[in-house]
Amino acid sequence: MMRKLLEIALNDLRVFFREPGQLIGVVVIPLIFTLGIGFASSGNNGPTSIRVDVVDLDGSALSSELLGDVREANSALRLCPYDNDEGDYCRLGDEPTLDEARATERVRNNETLALIVIPDGFEERVTKGEAVSVGYLSNENATAPSYILQALQTATGRMASAQVAAVVSGAIVDAYGALTFTDAAARDGFQAGVYENAAAVVSTNPITVDFTLTEQTGGDSNSGAQSGFGQSIPGMGSMFVMFTVFTSLYVLIREKRNWTIQRMVMMPVTRGQILGGKILMWFLVGMLQFAVVFVIGLVVGVNFGHDVVALLLVMMLYTLCITAFSFAISTLLKTEAQANSVSLLLALMLASLGGAWWPLDVVPGFMKVIGHLSPVAWAMDGFRNLIFENGTLLTVLPSLGVLGLLSAIFFGFAVWRFRYE
Repeated sequence: MMRKLLEIALNDLRVFFREPGQLIGVVVIPLIFTLGIGFASSGNNGPTSIRVDVVDLDGSALSSELLGDVREANSALRLCPYDNDEGDYCRLGDEPTLDEARATERVRNNETLALIVIPDGFEERVTKGEAVSVGYLSNENATAPSYILQALQTATGRMASAQVAAVVSGAIVDAYGALTFTDAAARDGFQAGVYENAAAVVSTNPITVDFTLTEQTGGDSNSGAQSGFGQSIPGMGSMFVMFTVFTSLYVLIREKRNWTIQRMVMMPVTRGQILGGKILMWFLVGMLQFAVVFVIGLVVGVNFGHDVVALLLVMMLYTLCITAFSFAISTLLKTEAQANSVSLLLALMLASLGGAWWPLDVVPGFMKVIGHLSPVAWAMDGFRNLIFENGTLLTVLPSLGVLGLLSAIFFGFAVWRFRYE
């Protein structure tokens, strides 16, 4: 029985790959998609340059120091017009200077991501310990203003720390009379000196964090490549397994229309062998699709964890589930046009809902529940557990159990509904 089943499966494989276009669908297209999405999501760095407009109404040494601290807090920031270059990175055109009205309009037109306005009298008020506000305007639709605001808050925080030291020292002198001054100017000079000394201490970052990244066994699981390809390899593999296996939807309809299956029924093989051979053939094609995509992962250096058996079982049960699902759906379709439309719709819908395109961790809770109606979600749970959490066969048993149960349900429905005529 097994020999005839294998003969049917191998014969169908030869017919399938006889068309050159099948190799493109199984190898070339998945390779391009997987590499493209993997590299696109592998970068850990933000943008190399962020355009920020500055209007300095004070023009003092302290305002220049503030802008220097902003640059130090985020080296990607390019403060316009001060950091403009010969290529006119700031896009100032024939007007190399900025006023507040023009800069505001540039933010609204998305020509720049944010505007920092340093008010007149900034240095005088800071050194005297008076409250002062630095204006900040950002475009709410832009993706980077949070980084700009963080840098600005870091810079103003440094100055505020020095200002507090100056104000407190002045208050102590006034309260206890530890020092006497000839006039108010002398007292202001003392307070300014305290501010300068405090600012110098703050700029050295006297309190730091000694950061150490724990070593990851079996590869750098926190690297950009691991993060990007760790998602794209199993995700694109799961999606293209569906695309490939769902081809059986219209192939089976075509074989019935051409009386291929009907002629096979007249041969010395059982109907169970025919159906089993067809199922085995598409299962093998799906596993081949997984092999192509995961070899790409090995080439780019993805760490797939330590439990190879668990990884293979996730692939096998997912492919089995999709194959069973495909045969179950095929029993409900009548024409190749229906099969083409349904296969495309199902593949795209199940892949997106199931987390093949992005991790389900980033979606709302109710979408996670809906997503797990897709077999893709259970496969991705298993893959992510093995790849990112150093999981084992025991930890992916829930995913394997659900995929196995779905496979049994789909196969039962397919056998019940399948007609050879």
